[in-house]
Amino acid sequence: MRTPPLSLILATSIAALAIAAERPKTSLLPDAQLSAIAAEASGSLAKDTVIALARSHRVHASPGFHDAAEYIASKAREYGLDDVHIESFPADGKTTYNSFRSYFGWEATTAILTEISPRQLVLADFSKMPVALADYSNTADVTADLVDVGPGTAARDYTNKDVKGRIVLAGGDVADVHREAVELRGAAGVLSYQPNQTTGWSGDYPDLVRWGHLSPYNTGNRFAFMISLRQSRELQARLARGETIRLRARVEAHMKPSNFEVVTAILRGADPQAGEIVYSSHLCHQKPGANDDASGAATILEDARLLARLVHDGKLPRPRRTVRFLWAPEIAGTMCYLARHSDEIPKMRAAIHMDMVGGDTKVTKAIFHLTRTPASLPSYVNDVAAVFGEYVIEGARRAAMDGDFSDGNISPEGSKDMLLADFHPFTMGSDHDVYQEGSFRVPTIYLNDWPDVFIHTNGDVPANMDATKLQRVSVIGAASGYFLANAGDAEARLLAGEVFARGAQRQGEALRRALAEPDLAQAYNLIRQSVAQEQGALESIAQLAPGVRQTIDGLIRHVTDREAAAVLREFRGEAPAVRDPLSATVPRRNPQVIGNLEVYYYDYIRDHVPDAPKPTLDGTLAYEALNLVNGARSVAEIRGVLAAAYGDVSGDALLRYFQLLARAGVVSLN
Repeated sequence: MRTPPLSLILATSIAALAIAAERPKTSLLPDAQLSAIAAEASGSLAKDTVIALARSHRVHASPGFHDAAEYIASKAREYGLDDVHIESFPADGKTTYNSFRSYFGWEATTAILTEISPRQLVLADFSKMPVALADYSNTADVTADLVDVGPGTAARDYTNKDVKGRIVLAGGDVADVHREAVELRGAAGVLSYQPNQTTGWSGDYPDLVRWGHLSPYNTGNRFAFMISLRQSRELQARLARGETIRLRARVEAHMKPSNFEVVTAILRGADPQAGEIVYSSHLCHQKPGANDDASGAATILEDARLLARLVHDGKLPRPRRTVRFLWAPEIAGTMCYLARHSDEIPKMRAAIHMDMVGGDTKVTKAIFHLTRTPASLPSYVNDVAAVFGEYVIEGARRAAMDGDFSDGNISPEGSKDMLLADFHPFTMGSDHDVYQEGSFRVPTIYLNDWPDVFIHTNGDVPANMDATKLQRVSVIGAASGYFLANAGDAEARLLAGEVFARGAQRQGEALRRALAEPDLAQAYNLIRQSVAQEQGALESIAQLAPGVRQTIDGLIRHVTDREAAAVLREFRGEAPAVRDPLSATVPRRNPQVIGNLEVYYYDYIRDHVPDAPKPTLDGTLAYEALNLVNGARSVAEIRGVLAAAYGDVSGDALLRYFQLLARAGVVSLN
C-alpha cells in the first residue's frame, strides 16, 4: 500500500487533535455550565460545615440535633435559599407517620461511671465523650459490683451468674443485653463494649468507643455506658483473676415527648408545574459523626450554596424545576416528612441522597460509591450519576497520574489523590431506602462511602475528612442535580441516548453472566430481566420529559432479548420448560400501609403481629419483595426479578414471607 505524504499525516493528526479538543467534557451539560459548577465548588467550605456540625451530639429529637438544625437553617438563609424553615413532628412514642411509629425524644445532661473499689478512676464520662452513654438511658444513681456475662444477648450467657442488682459487662448488641440482663433478670445497668460494624479492619482499633442505643420506645430503660475493647479486656482479666470491681453510675438523662426536626429549603424553579428535584442527607448521629453524616449534610449545603450563587450571578439559567434540600433525622425524619407532604411526592422527579461522602481513604479505608437504584425501580438517574461521576473520577486520575489539573477539582486544603470510587449495585442503609420504597418510588442517586472503620464511634472526627473529596462529591451532586432540574425535551433526548448506549453494555454483561450460570432456567431469566430493566430505565425518562415519548418508544423497540437468547441457545441449549406453582399466587398491597416496614428500632410486622415467627426474608430481599408487589406480578415473577438482581432466593421462603405480610395486613394473596 502506498504511504501517504507526511503533510497529509500531519494535517490529519492536527484535525484529529482539534476534534478531540472540541469534544465536550460530558454529554449532558454544556462545558460552560459544568465549568462554572466546578469553579464555584468549595471543599473548604464543606469541611468548615463538617467541623461545625461535629460539635453537637445529634441524637434524634434532642437538644444537640436542634442546635445542628439551627446552624444549617442559618447558613441556608445566608446563602440565599428560599422558604428556609425547620419543621417539627411529634416524637412521643405513639404518633404514627404512615407505617412508622415515632420514637421518644431524649435529653442527657451528665453521666459518669466511676470505679470506686479497689481502684478509684473514671471509666466513662458523657461530658467529655457523649458516646460514653448509650442513647435512651435514663436517670440513675447506682453503686454495684461488675459481672462479666460475655456477649450477654442470650439466656446461656447468664447460666450460674447472679446479675440482679449488678452492672453487667457485655459485648453484644447493647439493647439486646439490656433486655436480657436488666428487663428479664433485674440487673442495675450495662457496661458495653459492643463492637463496630464488621469490616476487614475489625478489631484493629481497640481504643474506639462504639455509639450505643437502648430502645427509644421503652421509658423504663435503666442505663448503659460504652467503653473500648481495650478497657473491657482489662476489666475481664481482673474479674477472671477473682477481683471484685465495684462501680458507681450516676446519670442525669430522660426520655420524653419531643419533636423530630427537618430543615428544608428550596431554590425556586422557573416552571411551577415541572416538579422538583430533592437533595437529601441525614443530620443526625453521635458527636463527632463527621463522615456519618456531617459530610453529607455539609455537601448538600455546599451544593445549595453554589447553585444559588451561580443562578443569582447569571452563570447558570434558573432551572425549570424547583430544587428542594432536606436535612432530616435519618430515615425517621424522611418518613415523617413524606407522610405530612404526601402532595409533594408526585412532584419529586428524582432525589440525590448523600450519606458519608468525605472520608480520606488513607485514613478511613473508605471507597466512594455511586450506588444504583434497586431492581424494583429501574431509572435514568443511574446514568446521570455515571456521566458526572466518570467526569470527576477521570479528572482526578489525570491530575494524579499526569499532573493535568484542568478537571482535577482539587481543594487548596485537601489532597491531590485519585478518587477511589466505583459504580455500585443497590445497597440499603440510609434515607434512599425511603424515597425508593414501593409506596413512593422516587428514583435516587445515592452517594456514599463504605467501609469507614470509624463509623458510629468517637473516632469519626473532622480530621478524617478530605476537603478535595468533599469538593469532588459536591461537583458530582451539583452537576447531576442541575441537569435533572433543568432538563427539558432536548436534554432528555441526550439522556435517552446515554441510557440506551450504556444499557447495551449492561445487556452484554447480563449475557456474560448467563453463559456462566450453571442453572439454565436462571440463565434465561437473567436475559429476560436485563431487557426489562433497560426498557424500564428508558421508560422512566418520560416522567422527566413527556415530550420525548416518541424517541423513548423507538429506543425501547430496539431493546430485546432476541440476539442474547439466540447466543444462549447456541452455547447452552433451549430454555427449559418450567412450571412454577408460585405463578398462581399474586400479592396485592394494602394501600393503607404506606412506607417502609423497618425503620431502625421500629418493626411494623412485630408491632402488628407480636407472635410472628422470624421472617424468612430480611434486608434487601424483604425490602425488594414488597417493592415489587404491583397487583399484577405473581410470586414467581417477583422471584425472577430478585434472583437476577440479588442471587437465587427460595420460592418457599418468598411465599412464606408474603404469607407473613398478609397476617400483618400489608398484602392480600389471591
